[in-house]
Amino acid sequence: MNGLLFLRTGGVLLLVGIVMGMAMGMSQNFTYAPVHAHLNLAGGVLLMVAGLFYNARPDLAGRLMAAHYVTHALGAVLLPVGIYGSISGASWTGPVVGSGSVLVLLALLLFVINLFRRVPRATAAETLQAARVP
Repeated sequence: MNGLLFLRTGGVLLLVGIVMGMAMGMSQNFTYAPVHAHLNLAGGVLLMVAGLFYNARPDLAGRLMAAHYVTHALGAVLLPVGIYGSISGASWTGPVVGSGSVLVLLALLLFVINLFRRVPRATAAETLQAARVP
C-alpha cells in the first residue's frame, strides 16, 4: 500500500463534497453545510494530505499505514452520513456520528504515531540544511 489509495479516496470524497456545496449554492439552501464541510475536510483534505506524505515517505508503508487508511476511510464516510441523518431528523444517527468521529480521531492518532515512531528526529541544523536555508 502507498499514498495513492489515500489520494484517490480523498479525491472522491472531495469531489462529492464540492458538488454538494455547488448544489447548495445553486439552490441557496445551506441546511447540509456541516455535511459538506466534513466531507471536504475530514474526508478529502485529511486523506489527501496523508496520501501526499506517504508518497513522499514510502518507507512508512506497513500495517500502521493500512490501519490508518481503513479507519480514516470508514470514519470519513460514516461521520458525514450521520450528520446528514441528524440534520434530517433520523433516529439512527447518534451511533453513526459517534463511531465516525471516533474513527477519524483514531485515524489521526495512528498517523501521528506513525510519524513519531518512524520519522527520524532531525536536528535544527539538518532541517535548515535540507530546506537550503542560508
